[in-house]
Amino acid sequence: MKERFKIYQHLMNGFSYMLPFVVAGGLLIAFSSLDFLSNHFPYLNDVGTLVLSYTYPIIAGFIAYSIADRPGIAPGIAAGALALVGDSGFIGAILGGFMAGYVIEIIKFVFKKLHKSLSGIKPVLIYPFFGVLFISLIMLGINYVISPFSLWMVDAIVVMEGIYLIIFSIVLGGLMAVDLGGPINKLAYIVGVISIIHGHQSVLMAAIMAAGMVPALAIALSTFVFKSDYSEAEKIQGKNNWMLGLSFITEGAIPFVKEHKQSLHLSLIIGSMFAAMLVAMFQTSVPAPHGGIFVVFLMDNWWGFVISVVAGMMLSTLLIKFFKWIQISRD
Repeated sequence: MKERFKIYQHLMNGFSYMLPFVVAGGLLIAFSSLDFLSNHFPYLNDVGTLVLSYTYPIIAGFIAYSIADRPGIAPGIAAGALALVGDSGFIGAILGGFMAGYVIEIIKFVFKKLHKSLSGIKPVLIYPFFGVLFISLIMLGINYVISPFSLWMVDAIVVMEGIYLIIFSIVLGGLMAVDLGGPINKLAYIVGVISIIHGHQSVLMAAIMAAGMVPALAIALSTFVFKSDYSEAEKIQGKNNWMLGLSFITEGAIPFVKEHKQSLHLSLIIGSMFAAMLVAMFQTSVPAPHGGIFVVFLMDNWWGFVISVVAGMMLSTLLIKFFKWIQISRD
């Protein structure tokens, strides 16, 4: 269990450093599609594409950094870059990041008894040279094995439509509310990122975004409408959730789920699934990986997004009250 927690920590470390690149690059590409900006600042699309290309090296580099400290950065970034050019994508970059970190740990062990007079060359020569050398050989195997699946997965996600798109959106929408910002939530979010990473308008990303907004918004509405069910501190915190939810920050729901798990958790999952389903049915799509209500003007069929978020929020709010009523009746 302890080792699994460490693996999760390493992965989340890489993800936290990668996310700003995804958001910045995706938003620049999205804004570059606007007529005014495309006419006056045509290079925005190129800048956004360049920044997005950093996502694989960054996630791999900081996974390796989390494992092996600073010596892991160079081989980790090299692993991510090789995953990019080798078409093994996020999976290859994540595997490469872990391999780079553990390779450096092995190199540290091998050279730990190096004479003190030569210890100064370890961080500037031995670690980067042997780390990058060995990870480049390892990535040949990772790219060979993973790239066919990665390319198939990207193609399948980008071209998905019809009932398959609706079902997949429902599943991902539910996953966004399962752990509210934890590893399952991040896994669903990465699928959305994959669907837009090459500059596509994505229904899946819009569905995931709507689903991720519902939990915080539903709690904000519940604390406003059903005030007697919450403490004064919770009602104050509930007001903050309006902005968190509108900004697509799911984590605002976490304290409430911990306190009212029986009535809240399932309610939020169902509302998120409902919102994601409606987005897919309305065929609302977005080119940006983040932003919530603030990127609505970039969406195709933006009205479908607004309807979906409001409907999911209201359904979750009513279910929260219903499950609270059942809980009180049992007590």
